[in-house]
Amino acid sequence: MKVWYGYGSEHSMNLVMIGKFKSADAAIQTKEIIDNLADKLVDKIEVGRNRNRFGDEVRALLNDANIYTLSPSELEQFLYDKSTRVEEDKLILTTEEADVSAFMKLMIDKGAKIEIFSAHNYPDNDYGRGK
Repeated sequence: MKVWYGYGSEHSMNLVMIGKFKSADAAIQTKEIIDNLADKLVDKIEVGRNRNRFGDEVRALLNDANIYTLSPSELEQFLYDKSTRVEEDKLILTTEEADVSAFMKLMIDKGAKIEIFSAHNYPDNDYGRGK
């Protein structure tokens, strides 16, 4: 049996973050890092618990991914409900959350140029909810 861990809210941000990388490989690798952290952090951190230090296992995960810009309090963002996909050299992240600093830092650190907006304000874009 698989137990689902997640965070839900009624923020309804319909936030879109598009990271444009220099190559499709860089976009794919960054998505893989996001997916890996989301999978591995599930049993290592507790959403809503105030943290100011990394545990040894979490620090090892971040070191393995060569990530040094995230704070302990940002890690729970990887457990939020979100969607990521790669289109050519773009990594598109969509979420209802407003807290996305971890993804922004990670994408910038991996070489992306970033665009962030609420698809509520730009309903004709190609990336908001329902597109």
